[in-house]
Amino acid sequence: MVAVSSLTGAGLDELRQALTKAAAEIPARNSSALFRLPVDRVFSMKGFGVVVTGTLVSGTIHKEDELEVFPTGRRVRVRGIQVHGQGAEKALAGQRTALNLAGMTTQEMTRGMVLAPPSTFQAASRLDVSLTLLPAAKPLKDRARVHLHAYTFETIATVVLFSQKSGQKQVSPGETAIVQLRLTEPTLLLPGDRFIVRQFSPVVTIGGGVVLDASPLFRRQGPEAFLQTLAEGDAQSILGARIARRGHAGITIAELIAETGWPRQFIESHLSAPVLSAGVARIGDRVVHLPAIEELKVLISDLVGGFHKKNPLVAGISKEELRDQARASSEVFSDALDALVRAGKLEVAAEIVHLPGRGVVMKDDEAESQKIIERAFASAGLKVPALKDVLAGLKVDKARAQKIVTLLLRDKVLVKISEDLVFHRDALLALRQRMSSEKTKSPKIDVARFKDITGVTRKYAIPLLEYLDREHVTRRVGDERVIL
Repeated sequence: MVAVSSLTGAGLDELRQALTKAAAEIPARNSSALFRLPVDRVFSMKGFGVVVTGTLVSGTIHKEDELEVFPTGRRVRVRGIQVHGQGAEKALAGQRTALNLAGMTTQEMTRGMVLAPPSTFQAASRLDVSLTLLPAAKPLKDRARVHLHAYTFETIATVVLFSQKSGQKQVSPGETAIVQLRLTEPTLLLPGDRFIVRQFSPVVTIGGGVVLDASPLFRRQGPEAFLQTLAEGDAQSILGARIARRGHAGITIAELIAETGWPRQFIESHLSAPVLSAGVARIGDRVVHLPAIEELKVLISDLVGGFHKKNPLVAGISKEELRDQARASSEVFSDALDALVRAGKLEVAAEIVHLPGRGVVMKDDEAESQKIIERAFASAGLKVPALKDVLAGLKVDKARAQKIVTLLLRDKVLVKISEDLVFHRDALLALRQRMSSEKTKSPKIDVARFKDITGVTRKYAIPLLEYLDREHVTRRVGDERVIL
């Protein structure tokens, strides 16, 4: 405390020195950071429109910049800037700033909103924080409600305790604890932002703290270790922790910017540092923790092996089904699968993934059933039996019989030309050859002539002709077909 006299001027020099010393100890605001302006006043000026004021906590705002309003997501444009009452082309971090905005009315803007770069951040209604209670405060119980104040924003928040050591279900006076604040209204806050909490009733200040994570993930286990890193770690360890917690899903640079508030250049410089770059992989715009990729490879191999055990009559699992089961992004999944193929641990044929050398494994009764099905259709020519009748006479159950048919269709031994009709490939090949020879007699053919040539009824003739149209063997013109 510095004693001064407004009458004699005694102590004013000491006061100036004390203020100068205090100001020198405060780190300068970062004008090169991403900008944020918490709004403390909103009013309308005749001839100008909406004007908002606030202290620019970081970054730089220029005239004609496009801004996003949080938490509404609306876009506005800066028509004019004043800094400490004087017109300016830009406002820098730490300056008292007034912005003349286009794109909103005074009814749509309120104190507590935040202006920030568009398409960069997300408003949050859950905050993981380090909270310190004042020594004179009452114990703060789990699920207690408090008044939260951060910059110009104020709302009601519920305090959720993460760890309850020895059955403790409260934060004691003078204690610092990692908790989650669940807000009744969303806002834009970033790691490092400070806040004050006041008792719900009566409204007295009971403590405060710092935001650790404004984009918490839902977790099965407590996040204390991760949040401790955010509280005490440097930029590289914080980035490493944020990348690791995403597992094999990875995280994009844009998401890292939104979570940390750090500019892209700053993040990229730390990702390229030897210690961090040795533990992560860049896959497209995603950054993935290397141990998570190794875990994903093991998971993919296990899923393929498990599929073979459950489906011995299927050659392999489709890539898309495998990716879905692994719950991996397409980029990361492709990278992990390619690595497994290069290592000889998996093989890929078209879109089917299988273990090396692993094909369809049939039991004796299944192999016999396959021969029966193929023989039934091969001997029938174009007068094929109903598929269900053929399957009904097999020794294997319906599910296995259907899988055998699927294999025969996949290998194109059988060809399905309509919902009810399946033919052997040799019969269809012979039909195509027959049509070529018929073309020398007459290039046109109708249903009646087709029935005479093939000896089939109309039940088979129409689907077969439609099949030949699809295969560009014939082309329908009115009631006839032209043999191509």
